[in-house]
Amino acid sequence: MDNHTPLTIESIITRYASYIYNLSRKLSANPDKAEDLAQETFIKAWAHISEVKNEDAVKSWLRTICINEFRMMLRKEKRGAMGYAESMDELEHDGEFLVDPRPLPIDEIQAAEEVANLRDGCFLAMTRKLTLNQRMVFSLIDMFGISINETAQILDLTPKAVKGLLYRARMNLESFFSDHCSFMDIHNPCQCTAWIEFMKDRNTFQEKLRQKKAYLDYQEKGYVHDPETGRKMLYYYHNLPEQRPPQEWFEKIAALLYEPASPLILI
Repeated sequence: MDNHTPLTIESIITRYASYIYNLSRKLSANPDKAEDLAQETFIKAWAHISEVKNEDAVKSWLRTICINEFRMMLRKEKRGAMGYAESMDELEHDGEFLVDPRPLPIDEIQAAEEVANLRDGCFLAMTRKLTLNQRMVFSLIDMFGISINETAQILDLTPKAVKGLLYRARMNLESFFSDHCSFMDIHNPCQCTAWIEFMKDRNTFQEKLRQKKAYLDYQEKGYVHDPETGRKMLYYYHNLPEQRPPQEWFEKIAALLYEPASPLILI
Protein backbone atom coordinates (compact mmCIF):
# COMPACT_ATOMS: atom_id res chain seq x y z
CA MET A 1 0.00 0.00 0.00
CA ASP A 2 1.25 3.50 -0.74
CA ASN A 3 0.51 6.70 1.12
CA HIS A 4 -2.35 7.54 -1.27
CA THR A 5 -4.18 4.24 -0.93
CA PRO A 6 -6.84 4.25 1.80
CA LEU A 7 -6.78 1.45 4.32
CA THR A 8 -9.37 -1.23 3.75
CA ILE A 9 -10.34 -4.17 5.90
CA GLU A 10 -9.37 -6.47 3.02
CA SER A 11 -5.82 -5.14 2.90
CA ILE A 12 -5.50 -5.27 6.69
CA ILE A 13 -6.71 -8.88 6.90
CA THR A 14 -4.49 -9.98 4.02
CA ARG A 15 -1.43 -8.37 5.60
CA TYR A 16 -1.98 -9.11 9.29
CA ALA A 17 -4.16 -12.23 9.48
CA SER A 18 -1.26 -14.56 10.29
CA TYR A 19 0.17 -12.18 12.88
CA ILE A 20 -3.11 -11.77 14.75
CA TYR A 21 -4.00 -15.46 14.43
CA ASN A 22 -0.67 -16.48 15.97
CA LEU A 23 -0.97 -13.86 18.71
CA SER A 24 -4.43 -15.27 19.44
CA ARG A 25 -3.04 -18.82 19.62
CA LYS A 26 -0.35 -17.83 22.09
CA LEU A 27 -2.63 -15.74 24.27
CA SER A 28 -5.41 -18.31 24.43
CA ALA A 29 -3.17 -21.42 24.16
CA ASN A 30 -6.16 -22.98 22.43
CA PRO A 31 -6.37 -23.36 18.61
CA ASP A 32 -10.19 -23.32 18.54
CA LYS A 33 -10.48 -20.20 20.69
CA ALA A 34 -7.71 -18.58 18.67
CA GLU A 35 -9.86 -18.62 15.54
CA ASP A 36 -12.73 -16.94 17.39
CA LEU A 37 -10.41 -14.38 19.00
CA ALA A 38 -8.75 -13.45 15.71
CA GLN A 39 -12.17 -13.18 14.07
CA GLU A 40 -13.48 -10.85 16.78
CA THR A 41 -10.31 -8.75 16.47
CA PHE A 42 -10.88 -8.08 12.77
CA ILE A 43 -14.60 -7.47 13.22
CA LYS A 44 -13.77 -4.81 15.81
CA ALA A 45 -11.08 -3.40 13.50
CA TRP A 46 -13.59 -3.21 10.64
CA ALA A 47 -15.99 -1.24 12.85
CA HIS A 48 -13.30 1.30 13.79
CA ILE A 49 -11.10 1.39 10.68
CA SER A 50 -11.93 5.06 10.05
CA GLU A 51 -10.11 5.94 13.29
CA VAL A 52 -6.74 4.76 11.92
CA LYS A 53 -4.81 7.70 10.49
CA ASN A 54 -1.29 6.25 10.41
CA GLU A 55 -0.66 3.08 8.43
CA ASP A 56 2.50 2.41 10.44
CA ALA A 57 0.37 2.07 13.58
CA VAL A 58 -1.97 -0.62 12.22
CA LYS A 59 -0.01 -3.55 13.64
CA SER A 60 0.12 -2.20 17.19
CA TRP A 61 -3.52 -1.08 16.90
CA LEU A 62 -4.61 -4.61 15.95
CA ARG A 63 -2.49 -6.08 18.73
CA THR A 64 -4.19 -3.87 21.31
CA ILE A 65 -7.63 -4.84 19.99
CA CYS A 66 -6.69 -8.53 20.14
CA ILE A 67 -5.50 -8.30 23.75
CA ASN A 68 -8.61 -6.38 24.80
CA GLU A 69 -10.85 -8.92 23.06
CA PHE A 70 -8.98 -11.70 24.84
CA ARG A 71 -9.67 -10.07 28.19
CA MET A 72 -13.34 -9.70 27.28
CA MET A 73 -13.46 -13.36 26.30
CA LEU A 74 -12.11 -14.33 29.71
CA ARG A 75 -14.55 -12.06 31.52
CA LYS A 76 -17.42 -13.72 29.67
CA GLU A 77 -16.06 -17.02 30.90
CA LYS A 78 -15.92 -15.52 34.42
CA ARG A 79 -12.18 -16.14 34.63
CA GLY A 80 -10.94 -12.55 34.47
CA ALA A 81 -10.07 -12.36 38.16
CA MET A 82 -7.42 -15.04 37.96
CA GLY A 83 -4.90 -12.67 36.40
CA TYR A 84 -4.70 -10.24 39.29
CA ALA A 85 -4.06 -12.49 42.28
CA GLU A 86 -0.38 -11.59 42.46
CA SER A 87 0.85 -8.81 44.74
CA MET A 88 2.29 -5.82 42.88
CA ASP A 89 5.00 -5.34 45.52
CA GLU A 90 6.03 -9.00 45.30
CA LEU A 91 6.06 -8.87 41.50
CA GLU A 92 8.30 -5.81 41.45
CA HIS A 93 10.61 -7.52 43.95
CA ASP A 94 10.80 -10.68 41.79
CA GLY A 95 11.53 -8.52 38.76
CA GLU A 96 14.97 -7.80 40.23
CA PHE A 97 15.92 -11.44 39.57
CA LEU A 98 15.14 -11.33 35.84
CA VAL A 99 18.17 -12.01 33.65
CA ASP A 100 18.95 -13.09 30.08
CA PRO A 101 16.10 -11.43 28.17
CA ARG A 102 16.76 -13.34 24.94
CA PRO A 103 17.07 -17.08 24.28
CA LEU A 104 20.40 -18.19 22.79
CA PRO A 105 20.85 -20.70 19.94
CA ILE A 106 21.24 -24.30 21.04
CA ASP A 107 22.11 -27.61 19.44
CA GLU A 108 18.48 -28.47 18.81
CA ILE A 109 17.50 -32.11 19.10
CA GLN A 110 16.43 -33.24 15.65
CA ALA A 111 12.96 -34.73 15.60
CA ALA A 112 10.54 -36.15 13.07
CA GLU A 113 7.82 -33.73 11.97
CA GLU A 114 5.10 -35.54 13.92
CA VAL A 115 7.18 -35.48 17.11
CA ALA A 116 8.13 -31.82 16.60
CA ASN A 117 4.48 -30.88 16.12
CA LEU A 118 3.57 -32.69 19.31
CA ARG A 119 6.39 -30.97 21.21
CA ASP A 120 5.30 -27.56 19.95
CA GLY A 121 1.69 -28.28 20.91
CA CYS A 122 2.75 -29.38 24.38
CA PHE A 123 4.85 -26.25 24.93
CA LEU A 124 1.96 -24.03 23.88
CA ALA A 125 -0.56 -25.95 26.01
CA MET A 126 1.62 -25.65 29.12
CA THR A 127 1.31 -21.86 29.06
CA ARG A 128 -2.30 -22.44 30.14
CA LYS A 129 -0.88 -23.46 33.51
CA LEU A 130 0.44 -19.93 34.07
CA THR A 131 -1.71 -17.21 35.63
CA LEU A 132 -3.38 -14.95 33.07
CA ASN A 133 -0.94 -12.06 33.49
CA GLN A 134 2.08 -14.38 33.44
CA ARG A 135 0.84 -15.93 30.21
CA MET A 136 0.20 -12.59 28.52
CA VAL A 137 3.60 -11.20 29.52
CA PHE A 138 5.43 -14.38 28.51
CA SER A 139 3.59 -14.53 25.17
CA LEU A 140 4.19 -10.90 24.28
CA ILE A 141 7.85 -10.76 25.31
CA ASP A 142 9.33 -14.24 24.88
CA MET A 143 7.24 -15.44 21.95
CA PHE A 144 6.51 -12.18 20.11
CA GLY A 145 9.59 -10.15 20.99
CA ILE A 146 7.74 -7.10 22.33
CA SER A 147 9.77 -4.98 24.74
CA ILE A 148 9.19 -4.90 28.49
CA ASN A 149 8.24 -1.21 28.40
CA GLU A 150 5.73 -1.64 25.57
CA THR A 151 4.23 -4.68 27.29
CA ALA A 152 3.86 -2.62 30.46
CA GLN A 153 1.95 0.03 28.50
CA ILE A 154 -0.29 -2.55 26.82
CA LEU A 155 -1.19 -4.25 30.12
CA ASP A 156 -1.23 -1.05 32.21
CA LEU A 157 1.42 -2.35 34.59
CA THR A 158 4.76 -0.99 35.76
CA PRO A 159 7.86 -2.26 33.94
CA LYS A 160 9.07 -3.72 37.25
CA ALA A 161 5.83 -5.69 37.64
CA VAL A 162 6.15 -6.95 34.05
CA LYS A 163 9.69 -8.12 34.83
CA GLY A 164 8.35 -9.94 37.90
CA LEU A 165 5.62 -11.65 35.88
CA LEU A 166 8.12 -12.65 33.21
CA TYR A 167 10.51 -14.01 35.83
CA ARG A 168 7.73 -16.09 37.42
CA ALA A 169 6.46 -17.35 34.06
CA ARG A 170 9.92 -18.47 32.98
CA MET A 171 10.66 -20.11 36.31
CA ASN A 172 7.31 -21.89 36.42
CA LEU A 173 7.65 -23.31 32.92
CA GLU A 174 11.31 -24.16 33.41
CA SER A 175 10.54 -25.98 36.67
CA PHE A 176 8.03 -28.18 34.85
CA PHE A 177 10.05 -28.97 31.74
CA SER A 178 13.28 -29.53 33.69
CA ASP A 179 12.15 -32.93 34.95
CA HIS A 180 9.42 -33.84 32.46
CA CYS A 181 10.53 -33.08 28.92
CA SER A 182 13.06 -35.25 27.08
CA PHE A 183 13.98 -32.25 24.92
CA MET A 184 15.42 -30.64 28.06
CA ASP A 185 17.10 -33.83 29.27
CA ILE A 186 17.09 -37.12 27.39
CA HIS A 187 16.65 -38.98 30.69
CA ASN A 188 13.35 -37.28 31.51
CA PRO A 189 10.27 -39.52 31.48
CA CYS A 190 8.10 -37.67 28.93
CA GLN A 191 8.93 -38.91 25.45
CA CYS A 192 6.88 -37.36 22.65
CA THR A 193 6.70 -40.62 20.72
CA ALA A 194 4.76 -42.19 23.59
CA TRP A 195 2.10 -39.49 23.29
CA ILE A 196 1.46 -39.64 19.57
CA GLU A 197 -1.35 -42.19 19.71
CA PHE A 198 -2.84 -40.50 22.76
CA MET A 199 -2.72 -37.09 21.09
CA LYS A 200 -4.66 -38.29 18.05
CA ASP A 201 -7.71 -37.76 20.22
CA ARG A 202 -7.46 -34.03 20.98
CA ASN A 203 -10.58 -34.12 23.15
CA THR A 204 -8.83 -36.58 25.44
CA PHE A 205 -5.82 -34.26 25.64
CA GLN A 206 -8.01 -31.25 26.45
CA GLU A 207 -9.73 -33.22 29.21
CA LYS A 208 -6.34 -34.22 30.59
CA LEU A 209 -5.38 -30.55 30.82
CA ARG A 210 -8.64 -29.65 32.56
CA GLN A 211 -8.03 -32.34 35.15
CA LYS A 212 -4.66 -30.71 35.92
CA LYS A 213 -5.97 -27.17 36.30
CA ALA A 214 -3.68 -26.03 39.13
CA TYR A 215 -1.19 -23.38 38.10
CA LEU A 216 2.53 -24.04 38.07
CA ASP A 217 4.39 -22.84 41.17
CA TYR A 218 8.17 -23.14 41.10
CA GLN A 219 8.44 -21.91 44.71
CA GLU A 220 6.20 -24.66 46.04
CA LYS A 221 8.40 -27.15 44.21
CA GLY A 222 11.57 -25.54 45.58
CA TYR A 223 12.96 -25.21 42.07
CA VAL A 224 16.29 -23.46 41.51
CA HIS A 225 17.01 -21.89 38.13
CA ASP A 226 19.17 -23.95 35.79
CA PRO A 227 20.67 -21.73 33.03
CA GLU A 228 21.00 -24.57 30.51
CA THR A 229 17.40 -25.72 30.91
CA GLY A 230 16.17 -22.14 30.78
CA ARG A 231 18.15 -21.49 27.61
CA LYS A 232 16.73 -24.56 25.88
CA MET A 233 13.18 -23.81 26.96
CA LEU A 234 13.30 -20.20 25.74
CA TYR A 235 14.79 -21.34 22.45
CA TYR A 236 11.86 -23.65 21.75
CA TYR A 237 9.28 -21.07 22.80
CA HIS A 238 10.92 -18.30 20.80
CA ASN A 239 10.98 -20.53 17.70
CA LEU A 240 7.49 -22.02 17.81
CA PRO A 241 6.48 -22.09 14.14
CA GLU A 242 3.80 -19.71 12.93
CA GLN A 243 0.51 -21.23 11.85
CA ARG A 244 -1.53 -20.06 8.88
CA PRO A 245 -5.23 -19.53 9.48
CA PRO A 246 -7.28 -22.13 7.61
CA GLN A 247 -9.06 -20.98 4.45
CA GLU A 248 -12.39 -21.69 6.18
CA TRP A 249 -11.51 -18.95 8.68
CA PHE A 250 -11.13 -16.39 5.88
CA GLU A 251 -14.42 -17.50 4.36
CA LYS A 252 -16.17 -17.09 7.70
CA ILE A 253 -14.73 -13.58 8.13
CA ALA A 254 -15.91 -12.66 4.62
CA ALA A 255 -19.39 -13.98 5.34
CA LEU A 256 -19.59 -11.86 8.50
CA LEU A 257 -18.29 -8.66 6.92
CA TYR A 258 -19.88 -8.72 3.48
CA GLU A 259 -23.17 -9.42 1.74
CA PRO A 260 -22.68 -11.32 -0.45
CA ALA A 261 -19.46 -12.84 0.95
CA SER A 262 -16.27 -11.84 -0.83
CA PRO A 263 -13.36 -14.28 -0.98
CA LEU A 264 -10.38 -13.50 1.24
CA ILE A 265 -7.34 -15.63 0.51
CA LEU A 266 -4.05 -15.60 2.39
CA ILE A 267 -1.16 -14.94 0.05
